[in-house]
Amino acid sequence: MPDFIRAREHIQAALTAELIGPKPAGKPLDTSAQPRFSAWEQARGPWHDKRTGEEILTEAGPTTRYGVGVLFNPQSPTENGTSNTDEDSIPQDKEMPEADFEKLSASLNASLQGANTRTADDDDFDLGNANTYRPNTMGITCQVWLPAGSRVELSGTFGRYHELTVHIGSAERSWYRREPVTIRSIFTAADLTAHPGRRTVREDVSQGERVGDEGLDIAVGAYSRPIGDNTDDRLITFYVENRTRGRKDLASLFQSGFKVTAQDGAAILPYRSAAEDLSDDPEKASIAMLYRHHKMYAVGHGCAADWGGEVGGDRLTWAEATVLPTFETPSITPVIKLRDRSELLVDMRALADDRQLPQARQQIDTLLAAYQEWIEDRRNEIAKLPAHMMPTAETHLSECEAALHRMRAGWRLVEDSHDVRKAFQLANRAMLTQQSRSSEPVRNLTLGPEGEFIFSGAPPTSEPHNGRGFWRPFQIAFFLAVLDSIADSDSEYRDTVDLIFFPTGGGKTEAYLAVAAFTIFLRRLRDQTDTGTEVFMRYTLRLLTTQQFLRASALICAMEELKERTPELGEEEFSIGIWVGGTSTPNNRKDAVSKLAKMPSGAENPFLLLRCPWCNAAFGAIRDQQAGRKKYAIAGYRKIGASVRFQCSDSKCHFSRRPLPVYVVDDDLYAARPSLVIGTVDKFALLAWKPDARALFGLDSAGRRNASPPGLIIQDELHLISGPLGSMSGLYEAVIEDLCINDDSPSPTKPKIVASTATIRRYREQVRNLYGRKDTRLFPPHGLTADNSFFATWARREDGSLLHGRRYLGVHGPGLGSMQTAQVRTASALLQAPMELPANERDPWWTCLTFFNSLRELGNTLTLFQADIPTYLGGVNNRDGLDRNHQRWPRRPLELTSRLRNDEVPRAIAALEVGLGEQGCIDVCLASNIIEVGIDIDRLSLMTVVGQPKTTSQYIQVTGRVGRRWEERPGLVVTLYGAAKPRDRSHYERFRTFHERLYAQVEPTSVTPFALPVLERAVHAALVAYVRQRGPQSLKPYPVPADEIDRAADLLRQRARLLDGVDLDDLDRVLARRVNQWKHWERTKWDANPDRGDPNNGLIRYPGTTVEEKVRGRTWETPTSMRNVDANCRIEVTSSYAYKPVGDSDGDDDE
Repeated sequence: MPDFIRAREHIQAALTAELIGPKPAGKPLDTSAQPRFSAWEQARGPWHDKRTGEEILTEAGPTTRYGVGVLFNPQSPTENGTSNTDEDSIPQDKEMPEADFEKLSASLNASLQGANTRTADDDDFDLGNANTYRPNTMGITCQVWLPAGSRVELSGTFGRYHELTVHIGSAERSWYRREPVTIRSIFTAADLTAHPGRRTVREDVSQGERVGDEGLDIAVGAYSRPIGDNTDDRLITFYVENRTRGRKDLASLFQSGFKVTAQDGAAILPYRSAAEDLSDDPEKASIAMLYRHHKMYAVGHGCAADWGGEVGGDRLTWAEATVLPTFETPSITPVIKLRDRSELLVDMRALADDRQLPQARQQIDTLLAAYQEWIEDRRNEIAKLPAHMMPTAETHLSECEAALHRMRAGWRLVEDSHDVRKAFQLANRAMLTQQSRSSEPVRNLTLGPEGEFIFSGAPPTSEPHNGRGFWRPFQIAFFLAVLDSIADSDSEYRDTVDLIFFPTGGGKTEAYLAVAAFTIFLRRLRDQTDTGTEVFMRYTLRLLTTQQFLRASALICAMEELKERTPELGEEEFSIGIWVGGTSTPNNRKDAVSKLAKMPSGAENPFLLLRCPWCNAAFGAIRDQQAGRKKYAIAGYRKIGASVRFQCSDSKCHFSRRPLPVYVVDDDLYAARPSLVIGTVDKFALLAWKPDARALFGLDSAGRRNASPPGLIIQDELHLISGPLGSMSGLYEAVIEDLCINDDSPSPTKPKIVASTATIRRYREQVRNLYGRKDTRLFPPHGLTADNSFFATWARREDGSLLHGRRYLGVHGPGLGSMQTAQVRTASALLQAPMELPANERDPWWTCLTFFNSLRELGNTLTLFQADIPTYLGGVNNRDGLDRNHQRWPRRPLELTSRLRNDEVPRAIAALEVGLGEQGCIDVCLASNIIEVGIDIDRLSLMTVVGQPKTTSQYIQVTGRVGRRWEERPGLVVTLYGAAKPRDRSHYERFRTFHERLYAQVEPTSVTPFALPVLERAVHAALVAYVRQRGPQSLKPYPVPADEIDRAADLLRQRARLLDGVDLDDLDRVLARRVNQWKHWERTKWDANPDRGDPNNGLIRYPGTTVEEKVRGRTWETPTSMRNVDANCRIEVTSSYAYKPVGDSDGDDDE
């Protein structure tokens, strides 16, 4: 049985040995005299010291071999890259008078000013030489309780290297022999509080207890400053400084680290964060309460900090300086155990069948009763909380009770309403079928001797297997909670935005797919003739959109198959369409037919659907392997009429005799009006360009309602709709919402909005600014601690201890000289380490997924894998004396970025799913932010992150791609911090705090739809979009459609009034200017693009198009994407050059 936990420890140990050392290995060598070898072959290592067992370096000096955890000898200003004058050094005086303190302050963090009041961020001790490229100092700062008679011990372990002259034949070489160095110093309370109310620097001039430091000059000290008026409470920075002069290989310290231990009544206390004092901010108060047991006790300087040894309350006994910090985040499980320790299960089959209604009722009642008990238990705990946290706790539990009330109301509706119960049962049956079928692998395709298609395996069945067919409790609970607000347009929660906050891999997609299925079924049950689009499901990234399209297509196929045997659902098909940019799918029928015709010659597959969503048979081009044949046969795609449709090529498939209810061509979407439309947020910018899109909102060519508008909008990864994208989206949302309101109804209602997010920071403000909705409900609501919301808990053993989670490891190597060198060393170690594992333990660690913040950085690393890394691995093999069977030679890395063609992305993902031992297993995958969402490959457990990502939410999402099977093979994430980047260094020095409170660190999102730059860029686009969608399709921009323009302007004003901080005068000025331009320009055509429109009479043109100056001043650049707001520098291409049209964007934002 493979032990992947032990294997992970081995991977980490191998990385530590490579970056920090020591790595004693090989044969013993007597170093009591100068070793002599008769030949080079005889001298080949590795060797270790026969007497001490310590490492001997034979290939390079220690400062070349190691670059992490090194305290270099002091350098000149030129060598060090920073000032290192005498005034900048920590002085060796036993005490420092206050007057002399000013000389030291230049080397300390500016935050030392005003040290009598302290927070976690404003009085840290930053040693001047701790953060240089060749640091000679390291330290940690912590708050220490120092009653009289107490003391603090500082103990450290290091390594030093002595030169060892070796004779090989007639040649003489320098090797280096390691010797351990240990130090121990004591600081008494009397020393550290000698001057109450004043700052004091103490150094252990007695040298304490030291071993192995002969000839070295190592300073150990403590910088103590008071906190308020309490003389026993001090903020102390403990440091170790290497002052040894001489050759760097001999005078530097390696494998550096030290530990501070509080003794005789002393204790290490938590930093008190200023944020926790801001109880008037409900969000900060909520975070403070949820994470009250996860405090910061120390911060590093040139290193990271760790701590432990709880002695009661918030008091600890030790903190330490560490150079390769690790932290294991708890795994989160959706499994709920009842009081009898049995698992709470909700069976889809019972909920889908009238005959099993009693069983269904029992399961739902058990779920709701268990949640009520949990709430009552939490309420009993409130009395134990600090007084200032009680109001926040009451708020949290009130939200839990409100969620429970909504679940009960939803279930009552299922029991009491025939239509609702029928739609609910059909949705459960459809989800059961979708889950059973889509979990099966692709059925690969080959061509027979007569050119016939041969598929591997049999089509899957609709019956659940392998433990499937059960809801996760949070999924069915969410379904019930939102059910009333979907089924009843007059529900008090209709305008509420229900926001799922659940960790990556928790099953959010299934939760809102079920809601979508219910909504579509209910509409059809209530009116068989009301067959327009009912659900918009929107994403921000192309990859995620296409991946979810396949899953949702399987659901729609299940719904369609159910419809065929459910007369109440009528005759019209249930269908799905994908609405994305022209680089992802053909946007018109002519283009689709043309691209299909080119596929037999090996052209790109532009049709996204690469397998049948019902039977999993492969779609696409399959090469004819017969001798002399170079053509491809096409499976799954057919020209039907004037367009291209999907039709399975396996005669055993239900959808081999009729086209699949799936549409990817824009023209087909407008004609078919699919029940469910999946698209990128960016696509909605085309409302100003495509009046045909009105069909998706139930409007005919005259602007009249011929079907109900969409009643449900699902927005995935809401946190990604921020910044420029969020601001642009927010402006268009006013128009989109209006198009989704049925004005012909006796009681017009807004569409229901359901969303998911990876962050809870400022989510209410984000929703209000995007959608103009005042009420947002998080699901599941928070409890009293971060580890338990009932529906999501930290995974624990029966004894309460945490199960294994994803381990994060930080690498900060200023001594390596560059990020490229750090990458070479790290990648080489991680690639080589699995070779030393048993064969059955290698797979999780074989493929290293590497994330980059920009395509430029990714490109640089690609060159490292072509030359530097193979070269370094060759050196490692030589140095460590590895035989050929234990050597790793990685092949060219796989790239997973937006630079891939659409048909290449699924192939790249499929390649990552290939396990070790199968043909084509990937060694390294270099990825951009395309992997942030939607990559679910559970064999991957190893990741490298190059540089701290731009946002914490991105860091959470990206690193969530590995270790998804945490029960068996939990992940390892290695983050490389740039030595030249202050933000990276700050994350490294606070490594544990950051990872221990990961979700609390997420930055608030910014959405400002009515900011002046957004108005200047897009308010005219919103006006045009409204006019072209609401007015008759034949409507021209001139004569000016004044009524429609006025309604659009009023719509924007009404939305702006709902938001805080909007300057209505700015909006009115921009609107007035745009309306005035529209009237005075007298443009009679909409399109002013040179290639397809009329520049002399058109009103709108693509951004960046080349037109004459007189045309530019009388037309509007109108976005086809929502990605950018600011344009600080513009380059105009002259008309002397050929014009290339700009199409609509897919919405990928790789940088």
